[in-house]
Amino acid sequence: MADHGDRERFLDLGETVLGMLGYLRELLLDLPIPVSLPDFVGEDGPNHEAVIALDRARHLIEEEPIPEMRQTAYGHLILEWLTAYEMLVLRQLAGPAPWRLDAAQFAIARFTTIAEMIENGELDDDES
Repeated sequence: MADHGDRERFLDLGETVLGMLGYLRELLLDLPIPVSLPDFVGEDGPNHEAVIALDRARHLIEEEPIPEMRQTAYGHLILEWLTAYEMLVLRQLAGPAPWRLDAAQFAIARFTTIAEMIENGELDDDES
């Protein structure tokens, strides 16, 4: 029974992480210098190049003409996505462990908080 609950939670978190990636891709395309990412899911499953491209995007953001706090937030948003994704991959490779799913869920919560701060303009420089 516990295995079924773990599997169900894993699948739910996986759906959430894919949704987060869609949001992140849109956010990156809306930057002053749009950052485009390859499709994450290919015919044979996850596209490893898309994960590498996401890490490259994290560094490209440093060149965006946006406030430094926003640059940092975008970088952290990408790191939180990578953390959640990696925890789910690790769960698949190393087996079920509640702390892996807890770590993914916590990364999702941090991602959500940062995304809300970006959306609400809370990271805009206020130095007039």
